[in-house]
Amino acid sequence: MKFRRLGGRSASTAITAMTAAAVVAANPMPAQAVDPATIVGAAIKAYEVYQKLAGGALTLDDATTKIIDAVNAAKTDIMRHTDRLATAEVRACTTSAVINVADIAALSPDSRQLFALNATDCVTRAQSLLSTVSSVAAADELGFAVNVVGPISLLARSSAGLMTAGLRNSLISADNTVLVRLKPSCRDTPLWGDAGPGQPVEVQIVCTAYNGAQGFDAVVVRIKRGQPLPRIDHTRAIEDALAGTSNPVAVAALHVLTA
Repeated sequence: MKFRRLGGRSASTAITAMTAAAVVAANPMPAQAVDPATIVGAAIKAYEVYQKLAGGALTLDDATTKIIDAVNAAKTDIMRHTDRLATAEVRACTTSAVINVADIAALSPDSRQLFALNATDCVTRAQSLLSTVSSVAAADELGFAVNVVGPISLLARSSAGLMTAGLRNSLISADNTVLVRLKPSCRDTPLWGDAGPGQPVEVQIVCTAYNGAQGFDAVVVRIKRGQPLPRIDHTRAIEDALAGTSNPVAVAALHVLTA
């Protein structure tokens, strides 16, 4: 049973087409005031800079400057998303990490180590909550937070001379949990029309995220009525449905962290 894909968008296109994520704060900002794409782009850039630092392609000073620039470029949207976090502790430590990373080069060795440890604690708190919060919207906001603080904490530990392996494992675990918690429901609908036995049949794919956003795709299969559909790849529809969530940055972070 062969099939071919119709339409769909690439992951990079989906990231640039992001819409606002669901609001979880008691007094939310208007959805149009927050741009998830800005946060995702900044976090991905920061992770890529850290990857170059870890691989020896950048000096610590250059990596520090580039990560601070990435965070500052998205600071307004990061802070607005941070205000939506339902957990006060993670909200506070995320805000602290974003503010304090700008001065990391000016910190004494002891203060730099303390900053690194506090940023690491922020990651592990968010990691633990991702599996336990009942609201998927709350998990989504934690997904943004953990990947904002993630590259900051990796940079801080490198700057303080601390090991990063355990932190990387925590980030990998957190981002895998994000993918599980945000996984949308998908429906495949054959459009039989007047197709005869063995003739091509279009199958419409609709994936729906927790916040109601939908992604669409279609494939053509050769199958007889009454037969089960073959396994269909929902990747593109899932990417579109989750474009306005923390899923894209979790995917990108995992690519860096598991390389």
